[in-house]
Amino acid sequence: MRLRLALVLLVLALAGCGRDAAQVGAGPVSAPPAPSPAAAEKPAATGPRERPLSLSIGYLRRDTQRKRAYERWRRTELAKARRSRTVAGALRRALLARHIGRAEHDRLRDLYERARADAGRLPGLRGSELRAVVGSVDALAASRRLTAGRFAPVFLTLRRNDEFWRAAPMPAPGQRETFGDDPAVFQYYPGRGMQLQQLASWGRVNARLGVCIAPRKREQRDLIAALGGGSKGPCAKAALRRALDRLVALGAQRDRFVAWEYYFSFGGGTPPWISGMTQGTAIQALARATRVFPEGSHRYRRTAVRALGAFRAPPPVGVRVAAPAGNHYLMYSFSPGLRILNGDLQAITGLRDLAVLGRSRAARVLFRRGERAARGAVGGFDTGAWSLYSQNGRESTLSYHRLVGTFLGNLCRRTDTSTYCAAHRRFARYEREPPRIRLAQLTRLRAERGTSLRFTLSKLSTVRVRVSGSKGVSMSREMSVSRGTYTVPWTPPRRGRYRVLIAAKGPSGPTGVRSETVSVRMSERAAQQLAARRRAAERRAARRRAAERRAAREEQRPTERRAVAKVPQASKRGIAPLRKESTKRR
Repeated sequence: MRLRLALVLLVLALAGCGRDAAQVGAGPVSAPPAPSPAAAEKPAATGPRERPLSLSIGYLRRDTQRKRAYERWRRTELAKARRSRTVAGALRRALLARHIGRAEHDRLRDLYERARADAGRLPGLRGSELRAVVGSVDALAASRRLTAGRFAPVFLTLRRNDEFWRAAPMPAPGQRETFGDDPAVFQYYPGRGMQLQQLASWGRVNARLGVCIAPRKREQRDLIAALGGGSKGPCAKAALRRALDRLVALGAQRDRFVAWEYYFSFGGGTPPWISGMTQGTAIQALARATRVFPEGSHRYRRTAVRALGAFRAPPPVGVRVAAPAGNHYLMYSFSPGLRILNGDLQAITGLRDLAVLGRSRAARVLFRRGERAARGAVGGFDTGAWSLYSQNGRESTLSYHRLVGTFLGNLCRRTDTSTYCAAHRRFARYEREPPRIRLAQLTRLRAERGTSLRFTLSKLSTVRVRVSGSKGVSMSREMSVSRGTYTVPWTPPRRGRYRVLIAAKGPSGPTGVRSETVSVRMSERAAQQLAARRRAAERRAARRRAAERRAAREEQRPTERRAVAKVPQASKRGIAPLRKESTKRR
């Protein structure tokens, strides 16, 4: 500071010497005219040039001391604010660090206080949803992650929720909303309010940019078509530029790179987290913007290159994880073990487009590393009948199956690699094929004895199992299951022939049917009862036959007695037989 003061004095001295020298060189100087009486009565005005040197030095020292005192006070207050874990402390910290001005600080502070007051006044579900959003902002501040670079998306989410829950109708789970001309898309997550959906926002702008891409030369048409552009439709460039600039402003500074973050808890992850699919879509949109808006191409390309840091940093900061032959780009930065194919393919596609359209060497290197790993991993997501949403995980829904098929087709057109082209054709064929059903053989079936119908499905389906016999339907059941083996219990009510029918409807509509006719023998208990009844019948028949024989013998006995009475009794030799009448008394 002393050196600066010495320089000021030297400049003032040189300026005075120069004026005197000029006056000497000009010859004799005439005396100034005498002042008028009125002018002599008024005091002469003193400006900065008329101030004495000592007074100027005093003012300079005073201003310097004031600045030093303010800097000491600012640094002290900034140290206090850095220890704060509140939203007010985060705003004051940004103000003292000169990241925002006083007007912006007051506006954000009023917005937060108004949303907090409305959350306490709103009844029922509306109040609880708004309180959840206010709580998420408080949680960011408590973890000291509510930095000035995140003010734009965080406080936009707070403001939109305050507006929505005070007046809008109750949304359905997963419902998406936009507000006016703002391209930012918000999605309703029950229990977490309306949250900024960065992927949906960038996806809409990216699709509109694809419409606006037009080939400049005939030989470029194949390239533009491969990049997804050139389709028919309106191209409102002015509105598209405003939407693009708006979404760029909603990015946050995240460990030396730009990222479009999410500020709510999801899937076990704590905010703020990022998605490789969202980063890839944003980079792809910015790469297309370099062709749609040539006058702003350098600005959009610079933003896209700044966003490449997400594909270099490991989780939880970035989305890069090591994979065989290269890198895998995560869908969620908080879940390094979850490998999702559609997010990885879209990230790779975005890097490819930036390498081609934006002529970025860094994007080309990241694309090659990710593409090598994805090429070897595609087969692990194919079940032979459908696609897997995650590696070694559950199957994709119909929308995700079609989405991953679209991404495979995009890479097929861009790289002309047989792996992607063949997988794209297989996944399209799976939508036309019905589920395959294999029914285990049913043997030794007996009535009134429980058994199980065991069957295997090739893909997730809605299944209907039905068993019918001569007396009607004996068992019917419906269920929605994924691929695998399942058992359904069944107890045949009686012996006879039964028809087992299994119908499985796949997610895309085709239905597979498998039927089989089985024979059911009599149950063991029924057989025992029947044998007992037979033995009892046989015993009854034997007793009846014995009774009949006895009755027959009884009928024969009187006849025998009469015959014996008529036959004379035999006598000894030489003696005549006596007559019965002779023995009677007379």
